[in-house]
Amino acid sequence: MKALPATLALSLALALSGCAFPAQFHSSPSVRYYVLSSPLPESSSSEIAGIGVLPVTLPGYLTRQQIVLRDADGISITINEFDRWGESLGQGISRVLCDALAVRGIPALPLRTGAKVTDKLMLDVRRLDGPLEGDVTLDVVWRLQRDGDVLKSGHLVKSRPAGESITSMVEAQSLLVQDLAADIAGRMR
Repeated sequence: MKALPATLALSLALALSGCAFPAQFHSSPSVRYYVLSSPLPESSSSEIAGIGVLPVTLPGYLTRQQIVLRDADGISITINEFDRWGESLGQGISRVLCDALAVRGIPALPLRTGAKVTDKLMLDVRRLDGPLEGDVTLDVVWRLQRDGDVLKSGHLVKSRPAGESITSMVEAQSLLVQDLAADIAGRMR
């Protein structure tokens, strides 16, 4: 049997050694996607609305695809590279808010170009984050306007337990947006 040339032997050795490494060294972690959950089935939303929800204003650190956690120190944040929003956070907040208002008998839609609505709802979300195993906090200022006049306004700061996983934290964030809808609906009556 002939000896293998040195370069072929080295290539074969490197290829075989690659098989010996655990799978974790061969592939990167998979990306997981999350969306805020709505109190309505998706097919239940209406196309008729008296309230148009303007695009939601978010702080810069939340305007990214990755899910952001606020560390327990209240100052530092962690950006989870492999846990991402399936839609922009602002769109998710608007969608869930509209559905939660509809459950309370207040028809609302995310405002689109050409949509005819009587009133416009503006949301300035200042915070919607928290640490795992801590509390997720929603801090939002809202204003309902008609023809430039402010009809109602409010400021809600509310927290819910985040739980131990990103899934439980996203569920808490969803409930906080539904709490916001309850607050707005209560002030409109």
